[in-house]
Amino acid sequence: MLLLGDRVNEALDELEKSFKISDTVLQLRLKATLLEHFNGIYNVKLCTCFEDILKKDPTCSNTLARIVVMHQRGDYNTEKLAEMIALHLDATYAKSDMWKELSSCFLRLRLCGDDRMSCSNGKDGHNQASFCHSKQILDISTNIASGKNWRLRCRWWLNRHFSHSILLSDIATGDLELLTYKAATASHLYGREFKFIIKVVEYLEKENIMELYSYLQTHIMNSIGFYFNMKRDNS
Repeated sequence: MLLLGDRVNEALDELEKSFKISDTVLQLRLKATLLEHFNGIYNVKLCTCFEDILKKDPTCSNTLARIVVMHQRGDYNTEKLAEMIALHLDATYAKSDMWKELSSCFLRLRLCGDDRMSCSNGKDGHNQASFCHSKQILDISTNIASGKNWRLRCRWWLNRHFSHSILLSDIATGDLELLTYKAATASHLYGREFKFIIKVVEYLEKENIMELYSYLQTHIMNSIGFYFNMKRDNS
């Protein structure tokens, strides 16, 4: 009734009151559906709503797809998108499009770091530049807890997404895009010497899949491998 009377804010207030009693995924989806109908007027609230849905149900690919669309429109930032995709990958074995999106997030962050920082000073310039660029990607959030979460995630994903058995399984499926985009993501997490990446490069060369090979090489050439860099820094 409030919506029929064009009393949108009051309708949202009523929803918020109900959330204080019970904040379920269904209610959040209802709120998101309502907010989507107002042509970007409530983008901040909509972004928060989508994030809350994914935090409660990280397997929800439809919600993540909507966040990706908002990012493509310039209504959602790259750091947060990387966080949301990673949350989804913690809970699922996603298709190639989400791995491509995550690798693209890391590449954009790296290139933005190159544009914004000049860290090469003196004889330690190369090491300092490497540290700064890895920090640019690692600091997906200024929250210290986020950096810790990424360290734990990288360690876990070594077995969950990037083990030798997973590599063989991915090759067996014949989904070369999945294989390539996972390797591209891995290059930013673990660096170009990571065995999963080396094997994928060799496979694409052997099969002469030059378009995907070129895509992967772009990421490898701009990779940092912040997980292993960080382990060295902390040792």
